[in-house]
Amino acid sequence: MTEPDETPVELSAEPSPGLHEAPVEPAEPTEHPEVVGSQYPVPAVESTRRLLGASFDLLTRTSDDMRRASFYIGLIVLGTVGPFALASFGREVVSIHKTAREMEMLMARGAEGWYGLLGVLAVVGVWVSFVESQTMAAAILGGHRAGRPITVRAALARSRSAFWWVVVGSFIVGIPVGVAQGLIDALLEAALGPQADVSLVSSALVAAVVGAPFAYLLSGIVLGDVHAGEATRRSFRVFRARKLAAAVVAVFATLAILLVVLGLSAGLDIALRIFDAIGLGFDSGPAGLTLVTIGIIGGVFAFGTLIYTALAISVAPQVVMFVGLTRATFGLDHVRPGGDRDPAIRRPGQRPFLWLTRPMFVGFVTGAGVLVGFMALIAR
Repeated sequence: MTEPDETPVELSAEPSPGLHEAPVEPAEPTEHPEVVGSQYPVPAVESTRRLLGASFDLLTRTSDDMRRASFYIGLIVLGTVGPFALASFGREVVSIHKTAREMEMLMARGAEGWYGLLGVLAVVGVWVSFVESQTMAAAILGGHRAGRPITVRAALARSRSAFWWVVVGSFIVGIPVGVAQGLIDALLEAALGPQADVSLVSSALVAAVVGAPFAYLLSGIVLGDVHAGEATRRSFRVFRARKLAAAVVAVFATLAILLVVLGLSAGLDIALRIFDAIGLGFDSGPAGLTLVTIGIIGGVFAFGTLIYTALAISVAPQVVMFVGLTRATFGLDHVRPGGDRDPAIRRPGQRPFLWLTRPMFVGFVTGAGVLVGFMALIAR
């Protein structure tokens, strides 16, 4: 199969409705073999065969920014999921020293409600971390791919401005893909019976056939600077320019996330075996319980960094192909120096940039307070 020519897909430079178009300060050019007509490099259009290799090269070049962004996501997950994980551990420890009837009475007195609140906070935290991981990764990778890198702080500012459009975009993709996934799962299970490999096969098939036209929706929002509906339309245009590449992008994103989920399950199993081998568990003494608690905190933080890393890997091929085919990174201009959402500038009527937003800070404090109350209640 021959590759189409490298003529970029024409996308309008119009910003999203309601966004102010501000002047952009030029960034220092980076080393790139091809610089045409301006001080900024022209991104290469990678062949489908070279796509994954170019994606991992891009991830390697951005490793420092990727690590800092992953620590931020790790902190978000620790502050929201950590209280629920510690409450679950505390509940199991207390249950060893009480009868089932006593535990039921404790939970009925209000502990169940507090525990449920921590569970809701954990779900919201994971959801936010998934959305922000994809958006920040797309912004960081897109800036580097275009030869005009942005900081992690600027990537977070872009993530927050595009957050709800990315959420809407996930529903646009999720509905047709989810329906197709359910149908193919049912057909494969009817033909082959229940097998563990069926989900991987069906996910790859759905991604290649149904998900490919939506492969560039995230980049269209974050880099192309349009709303979810327009990003969907443009994704179809970019898909038609290089259909096989779009299928590779969609399949890789799906399989990368599935394989990381399987790896997480294996990692948890290994951690439990290690704790068991050294005699640490729910019935350990104070020193042992302290070590397990520290291990849980470290594990939750690592889980957050894993979420970011996995999603950054899954997003990289999409960014490489989108920037190469469209040359569009209009969305990053908002957070560059002098842009209307530059986090280094506080404009009249705008709140200062905070690494932890007020709702996020309230969530952290709420989680810590509810955890303390829950543990005090069940420890009676």
